[in-house]
Amino acid sequence: MNNSRVLIVIAVVFLALMILVGRLFNIQVTDHERYSQIAEKQQNKTVKIKAERGLITDRNNEILAYTKDDVSLFVDTRMTNKKAKERIATKFAKVFGKKKKHYLRLLNSANKNICLEKKAVREDVMQLSEFVVEGYFQIEDYSRVYPYGSLASHVLGYVDRKLAGVSGVEKYFDDKLTGTDGYKLMENDVLGRVVTVNQEFSRKPVPGNTVKLTINKTYQKILETEVRKGLKKFKGKSAVGIIMDPNTGEILALTNQPDYDPKNYNIFPSYKRRNRTITDTYEPGSTIKPLTMSILLNEDLTYENEKINTENGVYRVKGATIRDTHEYDYLTSTGIIQHSSNVGIAKLSNRIDDDTFYRYLRNFGFGSLTCVDLPGETPGLLKKPKYYSKISKKFISFGYEISVTPLQLALAYSALVNGGELMQPYVTQQVTDSRGNVVEEFMPKKIRRVVTEKTSDRIKKMMKEVVEDGTGTEAYIPGVSIGGKTGTSQKLINKHYSNKEYNSSFVGFFPVENPQILILIVVSSPKIGRYGGKVAAPIFHEVAKRILDNDGTEIKKEVPKNKHEIAPKLTLQQNEDVFVTSNLPEQRVLLPSSNKKKKYSVDSTVMPNLNSYTKREAIKILHDLGIKYKAEGSGTVVSQSIKPNTKIKDGLVCVIKCENPNLKNRVRIN
Repeated sequence: MNNSRVLIVIAVVFLALMILVGRLFNIQVTDHERYSQIAEKQQNKTVKIKAERGLITDRNNEILAYTKDDVSLFVDTRMTNKKAKERIATKFAKVFGKKKKHYLRLLNSANKNICLEKKAVREDVMQLSEFVVEGYFQIEDYSRVYPYGSLASHVLGYVDRKLAGVSGVEKYFDDKLTGTDGYKLMENDVLGRVVTVNQEFSRKPVPGNTVKLTINKTYQKILETEVRKGLKKFKGKSAVGIIMDPNTGEILALTNQPDYDPKNYNIFPSYKRRNRTITDTYEPGSTIKPLTMSILLNEDLTYENEKINTENGVYRVKGATIRDTHEYDYLTSTGIIQHSSNVGIAKLSNRIDDDTFYRYLRNFGFGSLTCVDLPGETPGLLKKPKYYSKISKKFISFGYEISVTPLQLALAYSALVNGGELMQPYVTQQVTDSRGNVVEEFMPKKIRRVVTEKTSDRIKKMMKEVVEDGTGTEAYIPGVSIGGKTGTSQKLINKHYSNKEYNSSFVGFFPVENPQILILIVVSSPKIGRYGGKVAAPIFHEVAKRILDNDGTEIKKEVPKNKHEIAPKLTLQQNEDVFVTSNLPEQRVLLPSSNKKKKYSVDSTVMPNLNSYTKREAIKILHDLGIKYKAEGSGTVVSQSIKPNTKIKDGLVCVIKCENPNLKNRVRIN
């Protein structure tokens, strides 16, 4: 009996040993590789080291965006006892200035990894460099910093919480800015405690590349400040501004107002985050007239002094009525641009073949992407000739039935004034790696020639007249030769053109002889001023003046004196034409004194003697007295249809004739 029990025990033990041997065989031989990997994972742990995102700088290496090397501090409470928690809470309270019980509450909240400090600054973390407690560890937790707040926010864009680019340059060059993550191979003991770091199998992170922009931080600050001030002054809904080098296509500054803070992008609505200079389109109004005129000049379809019958400001054609703000019997081609005549440019556009007209506008860049190195661009709308109505070309000639982005218009003007070549716009100069080696470099790129250099010179002179004696006098700066064009377009709201909502714009450049700076300003729905010459031109003036004061010594040296430096400049302002005529608020007129001229105000009840006044001065007086007028010729007033001291009545129309004895008639230029 006893022997049987012994045999049973031996059999059981033997069977157990066989099972154990089989299991060991399975572990050591059959599944050796799998269990080796499990053991290695328990012993060795790979910790990712986040690579630092690259810098973004302006053209002068001013840092506009960088990554701050913050650190988040954690404790694995499963590996800490009560005494260790007390030590941790005491140390953290001393370093970070918080109460000890705050950290004890966190440490006792759960058995897992607990974050005690999120994105702690490196200076504070350094105080914990020799602090060793089981379960305590650090993780690199970078933050993206924009040191100048909202400055250039629509160029820079922003990143999400994972530091991935979402908009602007941050998105467009995300692959260049994102570095290569590294890792540490940590060797742990059986309790999971770190024993050592295996440097042989660890890899250091590689920082992202540096992106250097064409943006000039000083220009950017000037543009944002003045556009913001102008938006407030004229009570507009929004505004955009662009500063470009017309010869290269470099964008020197770009702003959308109101703007946003890229650090706190999530609290701003999408409208404020959108880069409206490339995403939103509008009908450019009179700012397109110089482009239409350049087609006419380039195709030899008109010349500067050709007189055009402008129909006293009312032109009825094909069931539509085109109006000018001021009534002119005749205007020269230069005068059509200078005084922004819808009637004149519409009549001249009849001379251009439909396909030729479309081809030129397409060549100027309308209806297609500019391929700027920013995300989200839209192409605008340019009708093909087969979709033209009987009046489409006439309305396109002064900026309706066509939609453009502000950048497209700035680019078209650059081609207009740089000698006739369309350039590709860009905001990035170069990309360099962490060692300073150039990875990619961006150079000016010519797309096509649109008009001849001769045509470009002729149209620049026309636009100079706009600023010196036309609708853009508010843009004038003493000592600087400036050209430009005003624009005022009614907004299309619910399929009808509004009589209250306008886009007021001005595009200007200087110096005229050799344009180096081009500035575009567009203000949406201003409640004060309305006209581009009253709203956008003054903003241009302030931006250009500050740029010249800051950086314009060489430009000023190159510019000859013009007629405005001889006589005091008046604040005369003609208004460019829109569909409807509206009187601007009256204001007191104060003319320069001389032996032949007297001071007049809008309180006058009789017709003044306009003899010897310049055409500009006379128009200013009549405008502010509420008297309609027709102006013939240029220079000084030699006669007026209403005699001086005649009592002013409603409905009066005064015809003034001007002559300049020193001006010789020009001949047609072929």
